[in-house]
Amino acid sequence: MIRQIRDAACDLLSATYAMYFYPDKPWLATAHLENLVTQLSRGGYRESHPLATALSPEPQLALSFSGEEDSDKESAAFSSEEFIYTSSLLGAECSEEYSFLLPLDFSRSASVLDRLRVRPQQKSQLTDELLERLRGIVNKGDPMTRYTKFVQVGQGGFGTVYKAMDPASGDVVALKKMPLRKRCRKELLVNEIQIMKENRHPNIVNYIDSYLVDEDLWLVMEYVDGGTLTSVLVQVLMEETMIAAISRECLKALDFLHSKKVIHRDVKSDNILLGMDGSVKLTDFGLCAQLTSERRTRCTVLGSPYWVAPEILKRKEYDTQVDIWALGIVAIEMLEGEPPYFKESPVQAQRLIARNKYPPLRMPSKMSFLFHAFLHSCLDTNPRVRWTARELLEHPFLQTAVSLSALPEAIRIARKICKGMEAIHASSEKSYK
Repeated sequence: MIRQIRDAACDLLSATYAMYFYPDKPWLATAHLENLVTQLSRGGYRESHPLATALSPEPQLALSFSGEEDSDKESAAFSSEEFIYTSSLLGAECSEEYSFLLPLDFSRSASVLDRLRVRPQQKSQLTDELLERLRGIVNKGDPMTRYTKFVQVGQGGFGTVYKAMDPASGDVVALKKMPLRKRCRKELLVNEIQIMKENRHPNIVNYIDSYLVDEDLWLVMEYVDGGTLTSVLVQVLMEETMIAAISRECLKALDFLHSKKVIHRDVKSDNILLGMDGSVKLTDFGLCAQLTSERRTRCTVLGSPYWVAPEILKRKEYDTQVDIWALGIVAIEMLEGEPPYFKESPVQAQRLIARNKYPPLRMPSKMSFLFHAFLHSCLDTNPRVRWTARELLEHPFLQTAVSLSALPEAIRIARKICKGMEAIHASSEKSYK
């Protein structure tokens, strides 16, 4: 309990420090405050979270921390005087304009100051060349006139997500509106659209259309009505048979992407959407990378703090196997309600990921032998030993999977619990007034 109070106090102090020393960067203080809210809402500062508020049951697309752009050279080591700021925020305003890398020395203690100072990246300008490239791959017109019945279902630093109706077909679609001026890695948008256009699969949230209106990029995708995997796992304890079923569907998506030499680089429960028809779909290709015969690995340090593979943090060259590590973390997340080290600060969590051989489990004795074997196949620190997506699809653990027809009921139960918690919170707030 003392550790949880300490960590919460550190985030509060960090926000205060940021407001005082960085008045020209109000988003930095906001980031710490939002991290405090995020940790509390998912039980990050508590031993258990019976009153944890679920994320919105609607689809959400989340940002991750990011490093410098991909290059053929390894990132330069940080000097001992530099401090690095990392964040577990989902969609923190302008968060992508800064480097969220760890120093090579993982032995330093995680102090408040350790998480405050940032190393700015050079901003990517919204050039005429980039706009011309985007115009060459998007459709002309305005989605606000093409679609009807807009309802906002998510918002963050990336922009805003809506669901809307296509009057021509009667289908419901998801629209992601992204102001280009707010994005530092603007050239990755071209990469994201091209990869989504070229890779369609039943276990991927498929691309429908895209538009460029003034300096706003709109992505139109299929709408998935069950919400994120996160919104279910924070409320409902999942049996191993359900974990096997969801893992199998994610592996189908990863096997397809990896066969096309695409690395997702941001596999986590927030980026896995569930349908009320029992479907499981991988989404958010904002950090994906296309490998080629000339360039078979990448070295950019990016990802999400608690799901990132150790080889990325150690600044080694990596390939599609980083997605397998992240999926193993998602499997633990489904069992325990949160990823390993979630009660630690993002900085400390990344140090532990880079230092330790295997993520800790709360109740390993209650897990089946097959589940243990599956996790070890995903979470070997040596990516060459780690199983591939295709190999994992043949893993005996997946043979225990329950039918996906049971998934909609789990979604409904999670939503009922969430509404009950919201009612309790509303009643508590009313009694204090």
